[in-house]
Amino acid sequence: MSDLDLNVRYHQDSTPAEVPCREDQFIQREIRMRLPVAQTALVLVDLWNVHFIESWLERASRITREAIVPAIQAAREAGLTVIHAPSPEVARRFPQATRNPDVPIMPQPAGPNWPPEDFHRRENAYAAYAGPRDQPPGIGVHWDKLKSGLSISPAIEVKDEDVVIATGPELHHVLADRKILHLIYAGFATNWCILGRDYGVRAMARYGYNIILLRDCT
Repeated sequence: MSDLDLNVRYHQDSTPAEVPCREDQFIQREIRMRLPVAQTALVLVDLWNVHFIESWLERASRITREAIVPAIQAAREAGLTVIHAPSPEVARRFPQATRNPDVPIMPQPAGPNWPPEDFHRRENAYAAYAGPRDQPPGIGVHWDKLKSGLSISPAIEVKDEDVVIATGPELHHVLADRKILHLIYAGFATNWCILGRDYGVRAMARYGYNIILLRDCT
């Protein structure tokens, strides 16, 4: 197969000039996209084997088995590059992990070294600004006993030809090296890591990649 022929759905947040621009007038539309297989990758975000929210893990496990595993199989059959992004602490354990010394573990922001490191960490003089997840009892009550066993879901096979990345800069270097322009995302969770990771949708959109989310696979 040389191309993927996809109908990509989006939510049009505007209206024709003669129609009031109100939210109840917005509609879902589709664009037909032909993506060259050689320039397309399936990016799998945080397909974990454990989670501190039990109901979340139950739902994620079901979606992984019923939707994501078949999507990976289809991607392999089509010839797409399969990229696993399971978080830095997990990615480093895999022999398929990228180990390019020129790629920073964390991206270095341009400009002044600001805000201070203690502010980033919400420590010392800035501890009062810690987010609600850091307030008692915090997620550590549940997460601390699980995190040492964190890995990729047992339903997911990482093959020799796959790529495993730990950070957004690593992903960008892999994509540039392989001349990949289109990213199809699957994984967890849409409101957290799919959007917010430095290898997630927002960060990679800033690089300029064409991004598609498999809505049944998250």
